[in-house]
Amino acid sequence: MDALKLFKKNREGMVETIPGIDPFFLQLTVVLIVLGCAFITSASWHESVRYYGHPWIFIIKHFIAVVFGVSIATVLSFLHYRWWKTCAWQCVMGTLVLLLLTVKFGVVSGGSRRWLALGFLNLQSSEFAKIFSALIVAKAIVERKGFVMAFCATLVMALIVLKQPDLGTSILVMSGALAAVFASGFNLVLMMLGICGCLALGVWQVMNTPYQMDRIKYWLNPHADPLGNGYNLIQSIKAIGMGGLWGAGLGASVQKLGPLPIAYADFIFAIVCEEIGFIGAVAVLMIFLMWILRAFYLVMSNEDEFARIFGFSLVMVFAMQVLINIGVATGLFPITGMTLPFVSFGGSSFLSTSVVVGILMNISRFAK
Repeated sequence: MDALKLFKKNREGMVETIPGIDPFFLQLTVVLIVLGCAFITSASWHESVRYYGHPWIFIIKHFIAVVFGVSIATVLSFLHYRWWKTCAWQCVMGTLVLLLLTVKFGVVSGGSRRWLALGFLNLQSSEFAKIFSALIVAKAIVERKGFVMAFCATLVMALIVLKQPDLGTSILVMSGALAAVFASGFNLVLMMLGICGCLALGVWQVMNTPYQMDRIKYWLNPHADPLGNGYNLIQSIKAIGMGGLWGAGLGASVQKLGPLPIAYADFIFAIVCEEIGFIGAVAVLMIFLMWILRAFYLVMSNEDEFARIFGFSLVMVFAMQVLINIGVATGLFPITGMTLPFVSFGGSSFLSTSVVVGILMNISRFAK
């Protein structure tokens, strides 16, 4: 009886062991991490056997990333968010160095040079450029100085990412900066000029990159090359359709057995739809929506201007990444090679998302 009372007391006080962190936000984060582990396990075992002769290699790698990511988020949840403002330029300069090293010495995969081999990890430094673009612009806005320099640094990071080439992530890098401008209540004309400039840069890049032009062409009409450029999109939409209302069941996907390449990464949402159906996919989308709305609520409840601007920018970048990934899987957007936060396989993606979660959890401590 005494043990039962102690258990009840600990259970009721569980949230208090991490003072100030919003319990609902924490619960939603845990649910998304668990969903990611479940679907990566399901979607990757066939490819794992094919490449390594063992069904659990990808999930073991992902689990290692989860352990590191959760550890990072926990540590950062205790690190006051204002610390980031003091070391913003150091973070940006370090990221620029990593991006330049990636362009020069990075690992080439799928025609892109996005990863820097560090032995134990292939680091995708552009994942962290998304965070630090928002950081440096938020710092400049709050301090009322250095805005032009901060925006130029963001533009340089975006251009280097574009050089890899990685149009999708470069859009997110600029989105972080523009979201900070929006959150600060800057002049709408300045905001529109920034958006138009980014759009012009994106259009110029697409027009001068043949394979990206092909992506646009076969996104509009994938059946024009069903076994080539349009293949992935066709198979993704097919997987979504095969799920029906209730899905084939967790682990019962057919498309992951070969028809849909690398189903555990960029197109994992198609596997989600195939295995748990329309109802399950809507439930997953609702969890993402609740996470995003709760994060917005927490950062905007903070009285500190830097916390509001920086936090808002991070949540906006996260939301855009979710939107783009799901839009690609469903055929709403051209293929970009962007992961679904928490759910897709990818060590760098999970670690950068963990950094965002840690910062937001710390900001939530001071929400009113």
